[in-house]
Amino acid sequence: MICTTKTEFLSSLRVALENNNVADSRDILTDFRQHFEDGEVAGETEEEVCRKLGDIDEIIKQYISEDAEKKANEPDTSGFGASEAQAAPPPPPQYGNVQYASPQYAAPKSDAFTPSAGKITGTIILDVFVFSWALPALAGIIVALIGVAVSFVCTGLAVFVAGALSFFVDLSGFIVTGFVPLSLVFFGIMLTALGGMLVIASVCSVRGFINICISIVNMHAKVFTGRKPFHKIGRSKEVE
Repeated sequence: MICTTKTEFLSSLRVALENNNVADSRDILTDFRQHFEDGEVAGETEEEVCRKLGDIDEIIKQYISEDAEKKANEPDTSGFGASEAQAAPPPPPQYGNVQYASPQYAAPKSDAFTPSAGKITGTIILDVFVFSWALPALAGIIVALIGVAVSFVCTGLAVFVAGALSFFVDLSGFIVTGFVPLSLVFFGIMLTALGGMLVIASVCSVRGFINICISIVNMHAKVFTGRKPFHKIGRSKEVE
């Protein structure tokens, strides 16, 4: 292909070099650009320079053949033939029946748990100076609350029944009170309701006490075995 202008020649030459993967294409374009600059200094037109340089297809063929000769004359510095270079890599070294050279054959990590002396000491101190008296005291308070709740419920029911019977039976010989029967009924209902609230509080307190005990047991198990064997009441199973 014969071009007539500098721009057309250099553009066509660049495309041809890229399409044929000619090495040093940038330097080649610089050399031909210099030809046009030299021709301009000599008073030649762009068309005359293009005719002097010749057909781009022939130029490309020349560079392709030169690249092929360079590659053929390059020494093989790899030290291996083609078959050896493409050979599969050697298997990882084996020691016994386990392969240690590759990550997927790494030896399994040990899951053995080692208790910490500091944590064990801290747990013993808590047991002696805190839990030894705090848990019995808390249990005593909860038992007293349960007793009060039962007492209020029983007393309220008794007053309510007495007030209700007073409408039909004369209980003046058994019960001496300044309240009229209707007042006894309402007073009994009030005591029973208060006892019911104390019963609910007692149930919540027992539940909380059990969860505290579970937490303490889990703390000891975590220190000595690294695991928490129990889960608190009313909570979903936690991922340890």
